[in-house]
Amino acid sequence: MKKFNEFITESKIVDKDWKRMSDLVLSGKDGVSVAKSLKDKTKAIARFVSGVKLENGKLDYNEKWKEYHGPFSEFGNRALELGATPEEIQIVFDENDIPPKYAEQLTDLSDKKLDNRFVGTLSKAVLDAGFDINYLSSGNATTIVGKDAMARNGRKWTIGYKTEINLGDKVVNLTFDAITDEGGGPTSYFISTRDSDPIFRNSNNYESIGKLKFITNVMTAIDNNG
Repeated sequence: MKKFNEFITESKIVDKDWKRMSDLVLSGKDGVSVAKSLKDKTKAIARFVSGVKLENGKLDYNEKWKEYHGPFSEFGNRALELGATPEEIQIVFDENDIPPKYAEQLTDLSDKKLDNRFVGTLSKAVLDAGFDINYLSSGNATTIVGKDAMARNGRKWTIGYKTEINLGDKVVNLTFDAITDEGGGPTSYFISTRDSDPIFRNSNNYESIGKLKFITNVMTAIDNNG
């Protein structure tokens, strides 16, 4: 049987766990598939606790059903499956606080729309490239193509986005429409040549394009800027 102080040593959550769960929080994903793949009890506890902490949540254990509810509960229930007890998990929860760098990251990136299915991929691409993006507004269609899509097909709807991308040496404007199907179908994009910086004006050849090409064109324009 483990001594109490031996378990306390194991209760410290490592940086990798904070990072993995921070990525899930920012992307708006629940990590169910990741939770199911875990084979180590300690790892499952660490992921669960760090996820709950990052969500500013609390441990919600249902004694009757012997399971957790709430944020990232799949990780907590996986920990139970692997032999953890609610008491063990509570110890880890009480012994750990969010590292300052991850608290700051959540604050800094909270308005980058990383969990948005229309623009989250764009935000991640820009940030991963070492730049910054700010969303100035989102709302009605900004282009003729976006407005036409809604007018011609009752199932189509458009969200217009106005952004600023900080490239370090200068700030450029990128305005575009995300055109999608109300049933959750694929999204196409159209860049406003009128309102965007000149570096983006040849990015879509006046046609609505799919997400992958949209991201590729935007990042290519950024790489070629200057």
